[in-house]
Amino acid sequence: MIPIVHPDHNLIFQALVVRKGAERTFSYALETRTLADLPPDEVLIRVHASTINYKDCLSCQGHPAITRRFPHTPGVDAAGVVEASADPACQPGDRVAVISHAMGMNTPGGFGQYVRVPAAWVMPLPDALSFHEAMAYGTAGYTAVLAVEALEAAGSSLAGAQALVTGATGGLGAFAVALLSARGAEVTAVTGKTDEAARAFLSAIGAARILPRDAFEDTTGRNMLVPAWDVAVDVAGGTTLSTVLRSMRDGGVVAVTGMVQGTAFEANVLPFILRGVHVVGINAEATTPERRRAVWARMADTAKPAALPALYSVVGLADLPAAIETVAAGRHLGRIVVDLGGADASAPV
Repeated sequence: MIPIVHPDHNLIFQALVVRKGAERTFSYALETRTLADLPPDEVLIRVHASTINYKDCLSCQGHPAITRRFPHTPGVDAAGVVEASADPACQPGDRVAVISHAMGMNTPGGFGQYVRVPAAWVMPLPDALSFHEAMAYGTAGYTAVLAVEALEAAGSSLAGAQALVTGATGGLGAFAVALLSARGAEVTAVTGKTDEAARAFLSAIGAARILPRDAFEDTTGRNMLVPAWDVAVDVAGGTTLSTVLRSMRDGGVVAVTGMVQGTAFEANVLPFILRGVHVVGINAEATTPERRRAVWARMADTAKPAALPALYSVVGLADLPAAIETVAAGRHLGRIVVDLGGADASAPV
């Protein structure tokens, strides 16, 4: 690794900083930082937009599986412009994105107006995506695209399929609803939010039916349930995933993407040996640079859902602490994009 040199090492910028207090208490607020606070990596990026992921909330809460060193700036996703680079593949002025890497966990992340990262983490941003749109996708949307493509790769025809999405008002779930609907599936959205705003949101992004989570989950212990779904995207794990597996149709495919409800779930072999249910796990961080670029090219073109504008809202950096509280409490709908200032982040080049 060749550290970059920037002409103004003391350049100041704003960032959200998490600090550890007494007895493992944590607080976060906007602070002034300098480039000297960033690690000596190869590419310096002026961040124009970021987004709030579940991992970011855990980092703000001091979760040791996510972040161990404090003070710390979270933000696992960032989109912006290269400011300086020691790698000839990244030139000053390039529009780039960093998603699904270790940034924002134990290195300063996208909740700061500058990041400095390894060149291997930096991906060119397609011109057809604005910074806001790229961060509306972010890790959650990228994972949703991988999940839907995995369902298709497993042999599922999505046109006319009965599709189920759990955690449907969250970032990943909402994108899965929109992507499956755009491919012709009839989507049933499972959610813990049953208010009118949540229902209107889910209908706007393509949900044909909405099921309250407590009405969907089955805790009877039955080995099999009435077969209802051809494909499913699960973000929850736990009891929800157990219910999904037992209610798949013959040859059904489940993409497992998250653990919001828990990492453990009860299962038995009957859905697999009697109905031939398939389970595919989705690991966005493990995808190669080549596949990332190919998927992002599709995300800017054929995979870009018409419902994209309805999938996210935008807040400024000053409103980021309150927005984190909203996401941590599960009160958000879809994605929250953070505008960190600079050029017009809402418009493609």
